[in-house]
Amino acid sequence: MLQTLVRNKSIGFGVIAIIVLSGLGIVLPAYWTQLLTRVLIMALFASSLNLQVGYAGMLPLGHSMFLGFGAYSFGLLFIKGDLLLIPALLAALFISIAASTIVGYLCLRGDPMTFGLLHLGFNIFLSTLINKWIRFTGGDSGIMGIPRPSLFSDTLRFYYFVLAAVSICYILMRILIKSPFAKVAQGLRENEERLRFLGVNIRRFQLVLFMISGFFAAVAGILLAMLDKGVFPAYISLTRSAEGLMMCLIGGMSSFLGPSLGAAIVVIISTVTSTYIYQWQGLLGIIIIACVIGFRGGILGGRRTQSKL
Repeated sequence: MLQTLVRNKSIGFGVIAIIVLSGLGIVLPAYWTQLLTRVLIMALFASSLNLQVGYAGMLPLGHSMFLGFGAYSFGLLFIKGDLLLIPALLAALFISIAASTIVGYLCLRGDPMTFGLLHLGFNIFLSTLINKWIRFTGGDSGIMGIPRPSLFSDTLRFYYFVLAAVSICYILMRILIKSPFAKVAQGLRENEERLRFLGVNIRRFQLVLFMISGFFAAVAGILLAMLDKGVFPAYISLTRSAEGLMMCLIGGMSSFLGPSLGAAIVVIISTVTSTYIYQWQGLLGIIIIACVIGFRGGILGGRRTQSKL
């Protein structure tokens, strides 16, 4: 009975959130609608990272590489490969899954510290490659001319397109974290040795979770490329990886919606506040310190993941 009540409450909250976000698209000016679109995309990116950090206790230090994989694969296939929009999108997702499989397999061959450092090393290597291979990737200038779906070309329609795509991804992630698969992830976070004793193949499980996380990050990367109508090296930078971790930390890693709240705070501060405050990074640092000291596990991280909406 209690589980049914919680499930119905979660569904109701999700429906209300979608209705509110849909209404905001109508009443907000174009600038704020575009900003809200960016918040939704970065919320998806942060949530994809939280699948590893918050639920499995893994610490990927270079998660932006998969945001970049999705964006650059899509841009290169469309611009240089002359593929149509949908084939380019599907091929980019396939390439991103393949890349996450290879990177995950290599990173997971050591202990947690080795995993984090290898992850960081891959991010640095790919970021350098993107910046220096100017003939192929455009270097610092990036790749311009990334299209949006023709039916969603203007700001408002594209906002609803992103809202629909992110909502579907959130539903899939919600189903995932309510499945036995997520229970194993939480067991991995709490006591990895016990799972080994029970005969669970830890590395195989971590690799599957790594691939799922990379897939959702790639979706966010493709949406971000469509929003900016281009792909840029900042997508795959170490700064973007650090922002993802900050979003999870501020909002709450043990909460399903925590990273989304963190993404909203980070995006608004970096976009809006930076217009009025030159040293806006300092304000972000103060918020991080306040969250670590004043909130146990982030703003929404006071309760365990199982009890969150």
